[in-house]
Amino acid sequence: MTETSLNPADPRSLDDAKRAAKRLRKQLHDGDADALARFRSVFADRRDPAAATHADCLHVIAREAGAESWPRLKLAVETAALTQEQRIRQLGRAVTNGNFHLVDRLLSLDPGLPDAQFGLQLAFARKDAALAALARDPALATTPIGERLPIHVLCASKIHHRSPEAVDAMIDLLEALLAAGAEVNQGFPAEPGEEHELSPLYCALGHAGNLRLAEALLRHGADPNDNESLYHATELPTLEGVELLFRHGAEVGTTNAFLRMLDRESPEGVRLFLANGADPNAPPYRHPSPTPADDRNALHHAILRGRSGEIGALLLDHGVDPAARHDGRTAYALAVISGNRAMAEMLAARGLDTELTPAERFLAAIADGDGAEAKRLLSDTPSLWNDLTDKDLQRPTELAMNRDSLPVLRLLAELGFDPDRKGESDMPPIHAAAWWGHAEIVEMYIGLGVDLESRNMFGGTALGTAIHGSMNCPGAEEGDYLRCLRALVAAGAKILPEHGHLEMGSEEVTLFLEEHLEELQPHE
Repeated sequence: MTETSLNPADPRSLDDAKRAAKRLRKQLHDGDADALARFRSVFADRRDPAAATHADCLHVIAREAGAESWPRLKLAVETAALTQEQRIRQLGRAVTNGNFHLVDRLLSLDPGLPDAQFGLQLAFARKDAALAALARDPALATTPIGERLPIHVLCASKIHHRSPEAVDAMIDLLEALLAAGAEVNQGFPAEPGEEHELSPLYCALGHAGNLRLAEALLRHGADPNDNESLYHATELPTLEGVELLFRHGAEVGTTNAFLRMLDRESPEGVRLFLANGADPNAPPYRHPSPTPADDRNALHHAILRGRSGEIGALLLDHGVDPAARHDGRTAYALAVISGNRAMAEMLAARGLDTELTPAERFLAAIADGDGAEAKRLLSDTPSLWNDLTDKDLQRPTELAMNRDSLPVLRLLAELGFDPDRKGESDMPPIHAAAWWGHAEIVEMYIGLGVDLESRNMFGGTALGTAIHGSMNCPGAEEGDYLRCLRALVAAGAKILPEHGHLEMGSEEVTLFLEEHLEELQPHE
């Protein structure tokens, strides 16, 4: 580094680096020749040095120190300064979340760290070391590690994503834990103080996607009906997890797993559920919550989620009630007001009721993007607003899950639908778009001046929902989360490290947030 030397073991040197970045920025604005040369040696593009941001200057300082970026330099210094106990905690969280950049950084500082604690030996599938520890003290198998038991730590590890061969060792370790007294169905609270618990099977299958370890748990008597695993198995890239659970006696029963399967276009998955007893007429199962009961059946849910006519026909062929209404709407009306034309055409071809009320014709015109017709209907009958239900007014949240809904969402806003109106999961539309990474929709709502700090039922803001979606949304690979974050941060959304914003996103999202968090902090 030109102005500041960093001592990797001293986090105070980061303050020196920040001061160096501030000096560099001032020098660039003053046209200092040396500063300009330093800047251009890093930024070879046509970026205007005089307009350099604090983040740009931090990047220069980091590169001069030999790091790839400021967040990487910051991470290197901060992790080097951690105590061993702190490193153990961070490494455990990192391997559980699949954050292998942080795993690699911590291991570069202390390659022997995975053997420093029994829980890490399990999480890293260090079979020989873990078995030796168990042989010395069998009570380790049932001794809590933080808020979880060893079996949860083993099953939740994502080390097999990095090293697929680790699964054999993980299965052997599971056998050893069970032989030493671990219980295959003992759970841990989903949140501190909650009665609802998460099982080892959920950890292995729903969280870590470790099919072979999940199969080993099931062979040892894991309960496939733990009210979590089947639901989350539908989110895996293939149907293998669902098939595994059904082979071991999973029942759809009082879960929302079938409706979750309908959240993506998978006729094969729908057939699999129907073949294993899914009731297409069952309403959503209500977990204890203040949310009003929902009268939708599987056909209604499929319509609202934009599923194909093929899936709708499957449901009809398996006995879903074609005359059942949701929110007072027929299936056909629900399809046309949701813009699901493929489903509407299939229902009409089956001879179902195609009559529409004036309010439904208004909503159908909106769904078709026919603003002129929607305005004409509203002008002729201003009282149409009174005939719209709460769900009609909340529909933008549902629509915002589909990236193709942007024109319709614009029209809804133009007609006077409240862009901050909360829908499913107490989410306003911008949250739904942020979760799926639909950047153009997020930007549209920012332009409308929506409340960026509004909270959903999970406590997340629009920014937090985008961050979480970047790692956990089933369609994350298709979302443009960086563009969402850039728009939200530029609009003033707050980055909240204390709410996990720097821990729960993808690596590129986390690096972006760290860099911009530095830019937003007050500087000397």
